[in-house]
Formats: sequence, C-alpha cells, structure tokens
Amino acid sequence: MKKHFILAIETGGTKIQLVLGSDKGEIFYRYRTCVEREKGFEGILDRVTEALPSLMKKAAELGGTICRIGIGFGGPVQTSTGTAIWSAQIDGWGNFPVAQYFEEKTGIPTRLYNDSNAAAWGEYCLGVGRGTNIFFYTNIGSGVGGGIVIDGKLFDGQGFGVAEFGQSYLYDPCYQGRSIYPVNHIERICSGWGIEARLRREAIPEDSILLELCGHRQQELDCRMWGQGIHKGDAFSLKILEEMAEYFAIALCNVLCFYSPEVIAVGGGVSLIGEPLLERIRRYTEQYVYQNCKGRYRIVKSELDEDVVLAGTLLLTGADERTR
Repeated sequence: MKKHFILAIETGGTKIQLVLGSDKGEIFYRYRTCVEREKGFEGILDRVTEALPSLMKKAAELGGTICRIGIGFGGPVQTSTGTAIWSAQIDGWGNFPVAQYFEEKTGIPTRLYNDSNAAAWGEYCLGVGRGTNIFFYTNIGSGVGGGIVIDGKLFDGQGFGVAEFGQSYLYDPCYQGRSIYPVNHIERICSGWGIEARLRREAIPEDSILLELCGHRQQELDCRMWGQGIHKGDAFSLKILEEMAEYFAIALCNVLCFYSPEVIAVGGGVSLIGEPLLERIRRYTEQYVYQNCKGRYRIVKSELDEDVVLAGTLLLTGADERTR
C-alpha cells in the first residue's frame, strides 16, 4: 500500500524548507535552501518550484506519493482563499494566490497558513504548549510573529491575519523615521534583521570583541557574531541584549494583559542565544506585567526549534478537510 505524504513548505525571510511528513507532524525527509531577498517573491516561487521534482522523486523512493501540500508563509494570509496578503520581509507578495499557484503547478490540493500560527499549533500539540488552555507562541528571527491557541483551537480572528505581534508598536529610542512620535514596530526593534541594522550603525567601542569577529568590517556584523559576543561577556553585546530583552518583555506584557496565556514559548533563530536572552525577558516581563498576571504564566524556549513551523503546517494540513 502506497504511503501518503504531506509536503510542508516554510517560506520566511531567510530560509526555505520543504519536508515530506505525516498528518501527525512527523518529518521523514528535509530539503533546505536560502532566500535570495533581492529577487523578491518570484525568487522564492522559483526556488520552491525547482525543488518540487526532487521532493516528488524522494516520496516515490520512500514508497509513497505527495497527496497534500501545506505552506507556512512569513506574513499575514487569508486562510479561506490561500492568499498571501503581504510580507514585511520580501517584496511582491501583495494579495498573491499562493495556494492556487501551487495547485496549478502540481495538481495537488494546497493550503496556506501564516508561519507563526502554524508554529503555535505545532508547539501546542507537540511541544511546550501541551496541556495548556491558553498558549502564546512568538518567534524572534528575521521577523517577529505570534500565534495563539485558546481552549484547544488555533485563533484565526476574522481569517486574514491575527496575533501579528511583530507589527504592534513600542517606543523606540533609536527611531530614525519621519513621524513626530518615536514609535516603531516590535519587529523592527527586536528581530534579527532589526538587531543587525543597529549593530551596523551604532558606534562600537574599540575594545568590543565584535570588531574582531567582523574583521573591523562593521557592515558585516550579524546575529551569529552578536551571540558569540554575548557568550564571551562582551559589554557592548550585552548592552544591546539587555535593551532588546526589555523592549520585547514590555510587548509580551501587552499579550498577557489581553489573553493571559499560561505559557509563552519563544522560538526563532535569535532565541538560540538561549538563557542569556530568556532570563532577561522573564525578568523584565515580571517587572512590567500587570499585577493580576504575576506568577500565573511561564516564558520558555520553543521545544520544536526549527521544526516548529513545519510540524504545525503538517498537522494543520492533515486535519483540513479541504485537502482530502
């Protein structure tokens, strides 16, 4: 009997992942490539389309076929139509019919989900969200997103984008825009790309290890080097970390006020810094959170790490009647 695989695709601002998996969130085969940001949305479509034949061949080698496709997309989507509304990281996605595009390319039923919503569902079902009534997931990567599960159901608002945590606003002391008010999106302050932009424009002390790590080419500084600086105790790296964690914690306090989640899971590439980041986020959240929430929540690292979007996409696609 032939196996029926789900092809789950994750498209973000940095990487593209395609996996063959099951409706239980299991992953059997993975293909990974990088996003060429300068090529916009068409570059991502081309990369995925080029990879499809090899995934179909691999499915056959594993004794099966691809029966459904699910996509975790880095931006708000209209779930009912499979349309990408827009992307803050990659140009050109505005109101693009992603699900229809891949159905026409492959003849396979396709569903589209916001990547952070898919991640929230994956982490709720298979990770640190298990057993909770109200669960919030957020990622700190090339962007910042959010997803919430309430009473065992993924909250999707009106169906065209919800829990867009990274697009909510904070006071930004480093703001350089034209508004008379120094406010900015959380994503622009706390995301990996936001942090890298700050590292590349600020005056770095001569004794900072960051200058050594980048070979004194400040425009090449990235979050990986910043993470090394943090773990080596570099004062400037720790200053950026302290400020970023405080901003992020203030934003999480708003989530706690609105939804009162029992568990907040933090994922994404920047979260791989680990306890130096999480400890500060916890400390500042407890400092700022409204009194009624104190002691009634936990902030933890995502358990599924880089598989979280894919696992959630597999689960959602497998459960969606419209792909059967």
